[in-house]
Amino acid sequence: MKPGDLVTLSQYGMNLECTCWTRNDAREGKLVGLLTEIIEKEVYWQKGTYYIVQWVGPKYKGMKRTNWMKPGYFKRNDLKLYKAPKK
Repeated sequence: MKPGDLVTLSQYGMNLECTCWTRNDAREGKLVGLLTEIIEKEVYWQKGTYYIVQWVGPKYKGMKRTNWMKPGYFKRNDLKLYKAPKK
């Protein structure tokens, strides 16, 4: 993944505690976000890579991985590349 890619939640990402209300939208292909930045930062004792996602649509504004994280911060296993659903 690189900045500028369209992403959606992976199966792992759909099981996060704060995204329970978006599962159906992700399965139907309605949940799309633009990967804007990749950040490597050290938090306390562990180094982490975070993917900053701007979600498309007002319903998904401010969606975050956990309750204590900043909006838009996700890990690699939470995301997958977006493929348009077949009609």
